[in-house]
Amino acid sequence: MFNRYNKDKTFDLFIPILTFVFGEAQLEGIGSIVSTKRLENEFYGGAPDKHLLMERLLKEATHEFGHTFNLYHCFIPGCVMNSSTYVENIDEKSIRFCRECETQIQKDDTRIIKD
Repeated sequence: MFNRYNKDKTFDLFIPILTFVFGEAQLEGIGSIVSTKRLENEFYGGAPDKHLLMERLLKEATHEFGHTFNLYHCFIPGCVMNSSTYVENIDEKSIRFCRECETQIQKDDTRIIKD
């Protein structure tokens, strides 16, 4: 993963195959990263909205956390593990895992204790 340093001193994340990503995590990894750059309403010409920023940040952080538990992108509408190509995709999804993703995490809950 690479980053670009912007003049306003915030980071935009990208990977070699995409011009930007909201966040990145390694499957079954020990960490993840999320950038607020494209989560801010101001980036899209809107008024500052700290509540919306925090909601988006929590959703993306939860999403990346899911990847560290070996969860892939989910196709169940509303699941936090849905892929987000656009910020609107983040706004449309829940902050929660769907039943299937939650079950998968619970199967792997021994990892929490081991690590």
